[in-house]
Amino acid sequence: MENPEMDPSQAPSQAPVREYVNYIVGGLLAWGLIGWGLDLLLDTRWIVFLGALLGATAGLFLARHHLRHRRRGFPRSDEIDH
Repeated sequence: MENPEMDPSQAPSQAPVREYVNYIVGGLLAWGLIGWGLDLLLDTRWIVFLGALLGATAGLFLARHHLRHRRRGFPRSDEIDH
């Protein structure tokens, strides 16, 4: 029995969803940590939430931007000949 994670027919349908999740979580973590640091520096409590919202929005935008340009015929990074 083959490993379902190695099945190439399932990879394209899962790649966009995984990319969206990665970008959104990455944005939440990065900008949430920046907001947390600013909260500590400025003695506030609301900047962390603003940073997390900004990070999630930016992650969503970046994921959509990369998927839109990939569909137009630009090669993915693993398809580029070195």
